Amino acid sequence: MKSVDKNSIFLFLLPTFVFILFFSLIPTLIAFIVSLFKINFFEPSKFVGLKNFIRLFSDKYFYQALINSLIYLSVTPIITLISLSLALILKEMNSNERLFKTIFFIPVVTPIVIAGIIWRYIFNEDNGLLNYLMLSFFNQKIHWLSSYPENVISVMILTIWRGFGYYLIIFYAGLLSISKEVNEAAILDGAGFFRRLFQIIIPQIKPTITLVFVLSGSAAIKLFTELYILIPGAPLSHKTLVYYLYYQSFERFDLSYGSTLGIVVFLLTISFSYLNIKLIEKER
Repeated sequence: MKSVDKNSIFLFLLPTFVFILFFSLIPTLIAFIVSLFKINFFEPSKFVGLKNFIRLFSDKYFYQALINSLIYLSVTPIITLISLSLALILKEMNSNERLFKTIFFIPVVTPIVIAGIIWRYIFNEDNGLLNYLMLSFFNQKIHWLSSYPENVISVMILTIWRGFGYYLIIFYAGLLSISKEVNEAAILDGAGFFRRLFQIIIPQIKPTITLVFVLSGSAAIKLFTELYILIPGAPLSHKTLVYYLYYQSFERFDLSYGSTLGIVVFLLTISFSYLNIKLIEKER
């Protein structure tokens, strides 16, 4: 490539590099530095080394928050399966697929605060829609927002409802890239739907599946807003790492320990993404 072409490429990539530098790399470095100090709004700051990281091992709420964050990761295969299934159905439709794509995408563009309030009414334990149906058909109600693990399941339902439309569009775009000739040849050879699904479709959209797993998994690990709106009064033992980070940083004003928790969330997200990418590369 000519030098002028390389310079042009660098010029177009420069805004992205600047954005990543100032909004990702530098904040991560600052968070690590802060985690090495004891910092809050009421005492002088002092260097404590790795004491904040050592503190994690004796913090029972950290272990419970970590377990809850890993439980929320089960949203990833569920939302992937739902999104892929609906994308396959839409691709086979001869008409109205644009209408259904619009309908499925509405939860994605619905503000999370509004979505959370709507689902709080649905999950309401006294007069909510779900418990009305449970009483009508099974003569019992469920404590969707006050009991564990029912409240965890409630937040997972909200997460799935709000996110599946986004990943559906990604899968739909991936399905459009599959060679029509290969699919038609398989049909002529007598291959059924499930045989084509597992031997033709899924192998060709593995990069798309990896992308959805990484995006949805990262979002599940960093879950916060849904918890804050749906179950704000739940005990800390019912919350995730990011909510515990918020609690330590902005309710107890322990910024150094909050930064330590942020480093753990960062490492967990990177590890999950790296594992997914490596598994797909190994299969390929």
